[in-house]
Amino acid sequence: MATIANEPKAQSTVKPVKVFRLRGVTASVFANQAKSEGRDITFHKVSVQRIYKDGDEWRTTTNFGRDELPIAQLLMSRAWEFILDAEATPTADAETAA
Repeated sequence: MATIANEPKAQSTVKPVKVFRLRGVTASVFANQAKSEGRDITFHKVSVQRIYKDGDEWRTTTNFGRDELPIAQLLMSRAWEFILDAEATPTADAETAA
């Protein structure tokens, strides 16, 4: 069973490893570290949000309208492809351990 190595940090202090943006919608990919059976592993999470203007202030939300759903779907697909590529690429640590 995998256990998370560190306590979760506030979302604002953790930087994404990749961000996909299109028409006010963003999909941010975060890399998380854990230990499983004595090995360090990386797993990814994706946060999707939309930016909009409320008066003079910019705000974000995780709610999407009908016309934003295909954009969110496209960005999540790109995030998924990025994660698959990242998981398929061996890291330097994994190469030296083998």
